[in-house]
Amino acid sequence: MRSIDKSADISSKPAEAINSFLDLVSKIAVLSFEHKDSLLFYRGQNRDFKNKSGNSSFYPSIYRTNNENLSKELLEIRFKKLEQASTLLIQKFENRSDFTNSIKELKNRKYIRWSILQHYEVCDTPLLDLTQSIRVAASFALLNGARKGFLFVFALPYFTNRISINSEHDLVNIRLINICPPQALRPYFQEAYLVGTDDITNQYDKRSDLDFKQRLVAKFELFNQNGSFWGDDGSVEKYLYRNDDVFKIVCDNIKLEIEEQNNIELVFPGKWRNDYKLSDGREGTEDFEVRNINEYHIGPFHVFNLDSILVDRQKRIIEFRKVGVDPDKRKAFNSLQIIDENHYLGTEDNSTTIRYTRVN
Repeated sequence: MRSIDKSADISSKPAEAINSFLDLVSKIAVLSFEHKDSLLFYRGQNRDFKNKSGNSSFYPSIYRTNNENLSKELLEIRFKKLEQASTLLIQKFENRSDFTNSIKELKNRKYIRWSILQHYEVCDTPLLDLTQSIRVAASFALLNGARKGFLFVFALPYFTNRISINSEHDLVNIRLINICPPQALRPYFQEAYLVGTDDITNQYDKRSDLDFKQRLVAKFELFNQNGSFWGDDGSVEKYLYRNDDVFKIVCDNIKLEIEEQNNIELVFPGKWRNDYKLSDGREGTEDFEVRNINEYHIGPFHVFNLDSILVDRQKRIIEFRKVGVDPDKRKAFNSLQIIDENHYLGTEDNSTTIRYTRVN
């Protein structure tokens, strides 16, 4: 995406302290006047997430890492899981008569599917949640009466449609209340928008181009000692998460189905043998069990944790990452073909040939 002037300076600077909602609105009024050619959007967080350089960072969830490189294999698994969730979302819509008017667009437009899945926290997507409400963003920053939080301000191009694509800035902006039926209450109370980098998925030149810190124009640290931040103005926290939101119920069910579908312990029940052949010709065998959902045990030793798990029984594919337990820092990707329920064949890190066989 195209950067705005001095955005890198803002991300590297400390947040400005704010002690009241009135003070916050006053500061943002000045910002709005200074950025006449942009619309301001807001994001509230309980902390200021920073990259290795110590700068504030705002990647959409599918591109985030925990201070590690985002490998091609990891990103591809995330996008495959997004595809799984998208398929389930379409199926849920097709099975409900009250969603009939929305199903055609949901099938045809990926941004609609991704927006719903991101906003209801089903899985990682290439979109970032923002709001046009200062009060909503501040309420998120100070959830559960927190004594402090952070509010970030982004300047984005003006938009004219409910899904606006700006090719000059490489941005897409989705106004969620205009693509969701009225049964989806959360977007209305949160004045929700989703933003992303247009036409970018798992292929890009530089990951840093996807960081919305490039559109950051201000960051504030909100202080709420004894609830003093709000004064006579109230938080809207009680409205942000509605239990009677039908969409939330549907999306929660999708999340549970995705977790069950990708339960690696169910894929490796009992005891298994791993026969492997390294690229230099060396061979070996190890017996293992998967316990406690995602732990790879060899005998009495907990050797790896398994994450980034994808199980597609229709395509007969299993993919996951093995991460060494401290102090072991090894990471290795497994890509397997399901031969049958007792035999999986594939590669580790695209070089080591592996065969998993159930022995008990």
